[in-house]
Amino acid sequence: MYIKNIKFICKKITLLVFFIIFYSTNTQAFVFTDYTIGDRIENEVTLDKRITLPLSNGEWEIVEKENWCYYAFCGKYLWLAKLVGNEIAESYRLAYLDTAGKRISDVNIWLHKILFTNKHDGCYKRPEYYRLELYHKGSTVNCMILGHLDVNKELYNPDDKKFAYLDAKLIRWIEDNSIEIPKIVLNSSHIFFSRLVTPRYYSIGHSINPKFFNGPNIKFFTEDSSEYHPLNINKFAKHKKFMDEFVSNQSLFHKMLEDKIKVKQRQKLDLSKNIIGSNTNLSNNNDTIDKLNKLNDLYKSGVLTEEEFKKAKKKILN
Repeated sequence: MYIKNIKFICKKITLLVFFIIFYSTNTQAFVFTDYTIGDRIENEVTLDKRITLPLSNGEWEIVEKENWCYYAFCGKYLWLAKLVGNEIAESYRLAYLDTAGKRISDVNIWLHKILFTNKHDGCYKRPEYYRLELYHKGSTVNCMILGHLDVNKELYNPDDKKFAYLDAKLIRWIEDNSIEIPKIVLNSSHIFFSRLVTPRYYSIGHSINPKFFNGPNIKFFTEDSSEYHPLNINKFAKHKKFMDEFVSNQSLFHKMLEDKIKVKQRQKLDLSKNIIGSNTNLSNNNDTIDKLNKLNDLYKSGVLTEEEFKKAKKKILN
């Protein structure tokens, strides 16, 4: 679900779908000399000249990177994560497809198919979405989707089975490095396309592991049973409060993206209703992550035993 962009509105494949559909033969790749898989970065990440995003404190790893230029069409995709020990605390998915103003009719048809008629995900109301905000006029789309993800399902048993192979590299990285993945994450997806602004179709995704953002404990770990599912969340006051803080935070993030992309005023989403005065849990997470990283360093250096490490980690998270 959502736009893991890229497996298609929530799955990392929106871009690849275009390239497979439009040009499956006689392709020539264009190589960029920017990030390399395995790079460790801090402070910010750059997708293109318009999109440079601030990163929360700590070291981030570039886990996946793809660049394409097939005839007139170019695209770029990045997936980066921040780890605490060997556990994923936060991740970003950044992508664009540069249509170059070419094959306008084809692009419009496939955009509509991907965003509005795909039976698995899209910029239309679905029962698992906590919040959908949308501006759609002609081929122009400005879309924000927020909610939760069942990570195991997304990686190993996605709804759209024909694109399951696209996560092979990510799964290999997880398994080769003994990475601990969260069972449930909160996720936002941000999509924009307008030829009046730029020929590029943008899709940005952000996921957080509630455990590292002072979120309440999770007891139910499937998509439908999760405390964060819209049909369940009103029974869990702490989870609803945390989700509403996430919605507020990501609404501010979306407004920042609109400014960076230079979205026209009439195309902007009205997100004022989502924004609350203080995002305490989300804004104070850096101190927690810093403490956990220092604790992990002490464990790796042998200063702490495994039992001492686990006890101290539990104390920090609680």
